[in-house]
Amino acid sequence: MMVKSKFFIYIPILLLIATLNPLVLSYIRVTPVALMLAHYSLFASGLLLGYGLLKGSKFGLIGVIPAIVFHYPELFVLSAINPFVTAIDFTFMFLGGLLLGSSLKAIGYWLKVTLFVLYMIGDTALAVLFVAYFPIYSPPAVPFSPYTTGEFVLLGYIMFAIMNGILAYVMVDILRKLLL
Repeated sequence: MMVKSKFFIYIPILLLIATLNPLVLSYIRVTPVALMLAHYSLFASGLLLGYGLLKGSKFGLIGVIPAIVFHYPELFVLSAINPFVTAIDFTFMFLGGLLLGSSLKAIGYWLKVTLFVLYMIGDTALAVLFVAYFPIYSPPAVPFSPYTTGEFVLLGYIMFAIMNGILAYVMVDILRKLLL
């Protein structure tokens, strides 16, 4: 097991500690922001650990599946209100990131670009729906949801901020590589 940098160990551990604690776990039932940030954090920690510690294959691309499945409205809300589903959700988010991260060295540049573009399109579409006040994760669309449609507006803006941060990092990294 060869690690390029301790970054691929320390940052994921910090993300896991920041996410898997009683305070965050209690807030996922209160606000969708906490649940979505937990998703980002768990997937990112798995992605970084997988990239830094594992040598995977293209098979690891199936790691995107939990990130898609657990954002279907009913499963997202079930994860918020049912601790057993939360445990399944969080486990698969982390493992999905781990698998995807392990596969990044085994796939080509254009497949990486395609995955990144699809992520940006998917998250942008979801954030736009949230900001536009569409009730896709709240009643009446999901009758058992503890969230109101208005609670997702802030989440949409937070998602835009995270996506812009990730995009800025990717652009700086590409420019750095081009200039070296």
